Amino acid sequence: MDAGSIIADWKRRLRSLADNPPYVFRDTPPQLIQDHYRRLTNFVGCTEEEVSAVEAKLSVQFPTVFRTFLREMAKSVGDLFRGSHLAEVSDFEEFRDFALELLAETDPALSLPSEAVVFLEHHGYTFLFLRAVGGYDAPVMQWVEYEREPKQIALSFAELVDAELQLAESNNRSSREKGGYFLTIFPDGRTSETHPSLASGERPLDSITR
Repeated sequence: MDAGSIIADWKRRLRSLADNPPYVFRDTPPQLIQDHYRRLTNFVGCTEEEVSAVEAKLSVQFPTVFRTFLREMAKSVGDLFRGSHLAEVSDFEEFRDFALELLAETDPALSLPSEAVVFLEHHGYTFLFLRAVGGYDAPVMQWVEYEREPKQIALSFAELVDAELQLAESNNRSSREKGGYFLTIFPDGRTSETHPSLASGERPLDSITR
């Protein structure tokens, strides 16, 4: 499958999750509901000029799949990698600096390959990177705080994203089977989830008028 088709399928799956959520809105203004749905389903990528400029600045060549991801949806990814901090192209240098600082806490001699692009960090203790040396796709490596070596967690960026989507889809099915939960979105962007106890028999999804 070509890279464009792969990313198109990711978008389709993310939209499907947004169209079949495991929650019912409660005490949330309609405009905030609309904004929430738009964030989950409107994907925005970088321009060719932006991607080429950062490749030149970092002296790297992004693998085709990762490069297509940047072009198609890197600025707005919906709920992909929810709970983690995903870099935009303007963040790659900052993310690398963070990664090097994390490694230095274990041993100042530890470093990253010059072509390593750190694209995700999670709660300040771990990060993911790939080696941007061209090609179609690249293995994804993870380095965790206080470990001396990274470990490969996916054969490719495409495999990583597919695994993330499979987990999201599995969690969605499980939550829906249990009846779902209530979601409140506040004007300042905060959200609150209310999960009825299973013993109560309350199933928020059953309150939806179909």
